[in-house]
Amino acid sequence: MPRSDWRRPPLYQLDPSRRRIRLTVSYHGGHYSGWQRQHNAITVVQVLEKTVKTMIGEDVVIVGSGRTDSGVHALGQVCHMDIQNKKVKAEKFALALNRLLPPDIRILESRETDYTFHSRFTAMGRIYRYYYKKEQDMTAFDQHLVAKVKRFPSLELLNGYASCIQGTHDFTTFTASGDVSSSRWRDMYESYWEMETDRWGKQLLTYTICGNAFLYKMVRSLVGSMMDFAEVGMSVENFSAIFASKDRSRVGRTAQACGLYLYRVSYDETEYAWFEEKHDE
Repeated sequence: MPRSDWRRPPLYQLDPSRRRIRLTVSYHGGHYSGWQRQHNAITVVQVLEKTVKTMIGEDVVIVGSGRTDSGVHALGQVCHMDIQNKKVKAEKFALALNRLLPPDIRILESRETDYTFHSRFTAMGRIYRYYYKKEQDMTAFDQHLVAKVKRFPSLELLNGYASCIQGTHDFTTFTASGDVSSSRWRDMYESYWEMETDRWGKQLLTYTICGNAFLYKMVRSLVGSMMDFAEVGMSVENFSAIFASKDRSRVGRTAQACGLYLYRVSYDETEYAWFEEKHDE
């Protein structure tokens, strides 16, 4: 769909008394009940906000590029906060916050920005990756960080399914109940499976997907379904028909949260411009 149809709200000038600080964050999602703040559980953003208050004495609201569910990790979550503090240099926030934060949350970068940047509404692409290892190859360091399977299904078949996901589609079939989005149409720029090797020399079956936005548990539903369907040898044509059916009852299991990572968020308007150009043809 054209970017003009994304229905993003307008951006407003900052109050002159405030600064906007952009943070890139990694975290171990297995230790938290997701990114988004909750009343009855500990979440990543709540820990971040509390730590910022400890550091500069201000109550802040931190806005992320999107929420991650309980157990889902991030290698490159992006967020921002508007603060009154004028003394601390933007690049110093990463070092100072990391000294106060628990070790399962790390600030990778901090820098000054302005109102034309919004971690959620100016994001152009979100990249997720999912990791599987064979049960026999799991090490003591993989618990809660990689999903395990007895065997890998056909990579060729998995990539056949993955190719159906690229493009602009209605993802109702792979959307969990509880999603409140007004539209279930999304642009998917990349979707592919590949075999990698981890630091121990063991095989990792990896799925990469990049799109303008995602629905509730959509990636985990896609991953679990593709793995289930490939295990029994379902044809790509049947997968495509299920995808188009908008019938949630026809999907496979939802993959575990532990294997999913928010890998990177792109704010480069040119990076996926080819998709927009292709749409206009």
